[in-house]
Amino acid sequence: MSAPEGRIVLIAGEGALPVEIARRLHERGTPPVVVTLRGDDGALAPWSEAVVHLRFPSLGRVVREARRRGAERLIMAGHIAKRTIYLLPALFDPLTRSVLSATPRDDHALLGSIVEAFEREGIAVLPYWQILPEFLAPEGRLGSRAPTEAELQDVRYGAEVLSVTLPCSFGQAIVVADRAVVAVEAMEGTDAMIGRCGALSGRGVVVKMMRSDQDLRYDLPTVGPGTIESMRCAGLTCLAVEAGRTLVLEPERTFESADACGIAVWGIRSCPSS
Repeated sequence: MSAPEGRIVLIAGEGALPVEIARRLHERGTPPVVVTLRGDDGALAPWSEAVVHLRFPSLGRVVREARRRGAERLIMAGHIAKRTIYLLPALFDPLTRSVLSATPRDDHALLGSIVEAFEREGIAVLPYWQILPEFLAPEGRLGSRAPTEAELQDVRYGAEVLSVTLPCSFGQAIVVADRAVVAVEAMEGTDAMIGRCGALSGRGVVVKMMRSDQDLRYDLPTVGPGTIESMRCAGLTCLAVEAGRTLVLEPERTFESADACGIAVWGIRSCPSS
């Protein structure tokens, strides 16, 4: 992919994804203007034109920074804890309050409304996966071990359950053991959901997918070394992710960690097969 033209604002949540995006943009001659709630900018600053820290979510501040710096494009990447929208709403700026008050707070509707708000202000939202195309999970075996038949049966069952939960805008990931649902991801995020499973089952598979009508410009499911470590601690043995619609961060490290732990990593379509 060639370097995007013009300045870009990067709304950077937690995790490695926004750092990798900033680094790629810097290497292509377009270091982003980073707007972030992160407590530190040590990892982002070397790759950024500027870093703007926010104490609270502020869509209006993002728009003002974009206009002040002549940026007409924006990328949203990284995890922002959803609980922040329930904290001190009186401190939010008018644009943020208007979006929150007019939109259901499920992830799909909320993120879509945020994108629409930026586009009304003349700011285009870019699909970040195009900057990291080699991070998209392919179909089939991704590590050294393929799933066992028992694990594949749980993967298939998990995908069937997700086909029901995903249109309701929750349950992007699920843990299944012996065709029983152990845990479903909600607001806490995948790794925290996995963490609950050690005490509940001590075994099982993780299946992670996205709803069919989800906008590929933002909120693509991601996994990485942290996912594998959470699975190891919980005793889970197989990670199935949706091929072509999941980013694997630090793929070499992720697959090496999975191999060392004996965890199978498998890319599936919506109807997985062995």
